[in-house]
Amino acid sequence: MANSISSELTISTAVSTLQNMLAPISAFTLNVSNDVVGRAATVAVPVINTDDEARDYSASTGYGQNADTDASTIDVSVVERIKPFHLSDNDLNKSPLTLQSYVAQNANEFGRYLLRVIFNELDGATASGFAGGSVTAKAAGSVAISDVKGLAGKLDGEGAPMNRHFIVNAAANSAIIPATGETFGNGVVESGRFTNLFGMSVNPQNANNTASGKIHSFACSSDAIVVVNRMPDVQGGATLEEYTPFEVEGLGIQCAYRRYYDAAKGEHFAAFTTCYGVGVAKASNIAALKAS
Repeated sequence: MANSISSELTISTAVSTLQNMLAPISAFTLNVSNDVVGRAATVAVPVINTDDEARDYSASTGYGQNADTDASTIDVSVVERIKPFHLSDNDLNKSPLTLQSYVAQNANEFGRYLLRVIFNELDGATASGFAGGSVTAKAAGSVAISDVKGLAGKLDGEGAPMNRHFIVNAAANSAIIPATGETFGNGVVESGRFTNLFGMSVNPQNANNTASGKIHSFACSSDAIVVVNRMPDVQGGATLEEYTPFEVEGLGIQCAYRRYYDAAKGEHFAAFTTCYGVGVAKASNIAALKAS
């Protein structure tokens, strides 16, 4: 039977790939909804002040007095992000494993791009607003455990909440992994990663911008970065053969798979798509390393 890039195989493959690729996103504040927006929209996200005080109950004030929450909003630009791909009729006659691998590679690049949007936002932020008032220059391959401790120390200095995460470039992650299990145990060497360092969960990634002066690794508290996600609108519906929404389970990220066929060329065109944006909510709760 001929293969197909209809949703059954494609979406299951994409979800499995994106769950792994987008795991670092769980470190941030997620503002996710299956509401449909256009290809570009602005979403106002409420941000609660870390020092917004709780209090003891008092019969004289009850629940209604002094109830104003110390909050503000930030506007996050939400843009449709896509990863298009296509296959010829001849490609569809190849083995299902070849097709599944092709879909997985495209889903992987889709996830990598969504992560890179986070780094783009950090690279565009004012460095003096970050923890410690600056971004430390350090080549990814030269990062040491002491540098990671330094990032944690910067967050301590800002009084950042303790739900902290270290999003680390793959080369930097390799640099801090010991060569043997004598110091940190075989589990670290076998898995190729620390689970936690200095009270921060560790999330290796390879999506950062690689140019000089760009951030490759950073530590933050969960409230420092906001990821906003909405369902993309159905565009060009007259030519579509399929438009299937799907969710990246465990994260709640809303995506869609769209597909159409160009009979004149004998080619099947498809794309993964989502409306997605990132905002820096509290730059002072981010400590970063940049390429030197």
